[in-house]
Amino acid sequence: MTKSPTQDQELTAEELANLTAVSDVLPHWNAHNIKGVLGFYQPDITWHNVAMEATYHNRREVGAFLNNLFAAFPDLTFEVGERIARGDRVAEKWTMAGTHLGTYLGVPATGRRVEIHGMSMVRMREGRFLTDDFYYDASGVMRQLGLLPSLQATTGRAGRAILTLAVITRKVAVRAASVFPKRKGGTP
Repeated sequence: MTKSPTQDQELTAEELANLTAVSDVLPHWNAHNIKGVLGFYQPDITWHNVAMEATYHNRREVGAFLNNLFAAFPDLTFEVGERIARGDRVAEKWTMAGTHLGTYLGVPATGRRVEIHGMSMVRMREGRFLTDDFYYDASGVMRQLGLLPSLQATTGRAGRAILTLAVITRKVAVRAASVFPKRKGGTP
């Protein structure tokens, strides 16, 4: 048995194989080789993109997501900082970085560079990815794209006033919608 640099206990043959597969897929990610990436996935792969509340149910759906991702960020790179294997699970802390040059999740290209920090909990079967539940800092990405204000801007007096006004406006709109429901034709 061998020890992983991020683990204190010995690894089983299954855990070593799983760590190898998770490492070996990275060159395909960084080359934007979708077919190569999908070769590491079970046909019934399930991806849970927790930040975007989306689930992709097979290689075709994951491939479509990757195609959109790589089109929007043509210089995207993927690096893994830490990995921990236990049985059929691999947890990893990762960073993706790239320049937003195409529409992504409905957001037109901004030309801005983003660094996306996230974590995955992967379940493997027979040395291939079966499920991947991944979490990333979606609000951080939105701030980097210029779609949300910085946290520093929102903590000042003016920022707090704007946020308070936004919350009050939202509450009024919700209350008005419940009091004056839309009728056929779109008018109250």
